[in-house]
Amino acid sequence: MSGTTRLSLTARREHRRLSRVDGMPPVTHPKVRRTSGIPVEASDGVTLLTDHWHAEGAGGHTVLIRTPYGREGIGGVARFLAERGHHVVVQSCRGTFGSGGAFDPLHHEVADGQAAMRWVRRQHWATGRVHSWGGSYFGVTQWAYCDGDERPDAMGIAISARRFDDAILYPGGGFSIDTPLTWAYALDIQEKSLPARLRALLLAAPALDRGARAVPPTEAVRTARGADPAFFRDWVAHSDAGDPWWDPLHFASDLGSIPPVTLMAGWQDLFLVGQLSDHAALQDAGHAVRLIVGDWVHGAPEITDIGVREVLEAFTGGPPSGVRVEVTGGVGWRELDSWPPPSTALTLDATAANRLSPSRDSATASTLSYRYDPADPTPAAGGRTLNPFRAGRRDQRARERRDDVLVFTGDVLRTDLVVMGAPGFEMSFTSTNPRADVFVRLCEVDARGTSRTITDGYRRLSPEASADEPRSVRLDLAPIAHRFAAGSRLRLQVSSGAHPVHLRNPGTDDPVRDHSRLIPSIQTVQVGGPTPARLTLPMVDSTGHPEFTRA
Repeated sequence: MSGTTRLSLTARREHRRLSRVDGMPPVTHPKVRRTSGIPVEASDGVTLLTDHWHAEGAGGHTVLIRTPYGREGIGGVARFLAERGHHVVVQSCRGTFGSGGAFDPLHHEVADGQAAMRWVRRQHWATGRVHSWGGSYFGVTQWAYCDGDERPDAMGIAISARRFDDAILYPGGGFSIDTPLTWAYALDIQEKSLPARLRALLLAAPALDRGARAVPPTEAVRTARGADPAFFRDWVAHSDAGDPWWDPLHFASDLGSIPPVTLMAGWQDLFLVGQLSDHAALQDAGHAVRLIVGDWVHGAPEITDIGVREVLEAFTGGPPSGVRVEVTGGVGWRELDSWPPPSTALTLDATAANRLSPSRDSATASTLSYRYDPADPTPAAGGRTLNPFRAGRRDQRARERRDDVLVFTGDVLRTDLVVMGAPGFEMSFTSTNPRADVFVRLCEVDARGTSRTITDGYRRLSPEASADEPRSVRLDLAPIAHRFAAGSRLRLQVSSGAHPVHLRNPGTDDPVRDHSRLIPSIQTVQVGGPTPARLTLPMVDSTGHPEFTRA
């Protein structure tokens, strides 16, 4: 064990950035010490290496962080918090960065989290509150505390969710291969030498593309990286809805076990839908919960900046409450009483002329068709994924030129349109293959004609229907808070894929594991008439329906 407080280059940069964030309290304890590599014994005897950051004269409150990504990387945050009079405990998850055992994602976090909590509670300096903190997998370790007897007094969870599988692995019923493939790649290189890591990062984008097309998908990580992590194979093997293999890995199912919590989500983050579902459950139960949603992709620095400020405020304020969201499209931050706020439904119908028109304008019944070919899968072109080469709002013009994407464009908005909540889409749909996917994306087209993603939704349809049997499809798109500016147009895409954010559907009996055959299909959408293809938007901040000008 050592007492050095020297920070890595990345940690120093993060510490400097935090020091410049508005609203941060000043340094009160500049002489910080770190005790490194403290062995904390888990219930099965495995040693979990732990660092303790503190300053002489610090108070009794403690911030607890458990991470599989190394204790050095979080050093900037730990030092920053310790300089403000708090104890900070950072522990490496088992099997990572010197901790014993093997890292098997999710499986040991309840027991190991309890070991960490018991150790903290026994320390003579831990006389105040224990506040856990962190995002992504750091957040997963926090949800796991709730399934043990020892829990933090409060939690700050960013970009994470209680049900890991539903949130980011199988959203909509398919396998979101881009995210677990990217994570497996990152885990495999994180403890390599610096030259090896740099080389792997330079090769990452094409390697991940190759891996996403691997046949069968279980070979994705081996194809991309030459590694074969057991957890990735497990996740492919247990991809069926309701597979009981996942039951013990669904954390904090008892809402009464959850301490007061602040949730931070991102409109462009892969955990968005799952995290807002967690918030809705807690909000409906009257639980002490605060929600913050910004326009972030996964891992954006603003998440750390705001999260650190929130945890510092939590030690001096009351229980967490309220909702703060960033309204995209140039509006900025807004405080709300709850999420989603009250709204008025605006409905727009897709037409045979590829227009998106107010529903009050009647349209003749017709059909539009496209050919989906898994050998040339419809590309994602952005979205909510861990893959940094693909994530976020991307130019959609190339995707919209494809023959396998139906595009419907609205007229020019004469007034601003603010939408807050989850847009919905419904249609009558048929396919020559009952094993089909539906992917719907809402975009904004600016005055220059550039189309960019605002939100989207995905569903793997049940194969129980017969070929060419009409079925009613109702799809919720991911929630948004966005201003469609006057002068812009709304655009809706309808397709049957967004590979590899959602693994291509091969059209076979086992579309996640069996890609031995790739079967194309013809998809048909009913527009107009008694079963229109209809987009519903939760409209706010408006005294009436927006005005459109025919383009």
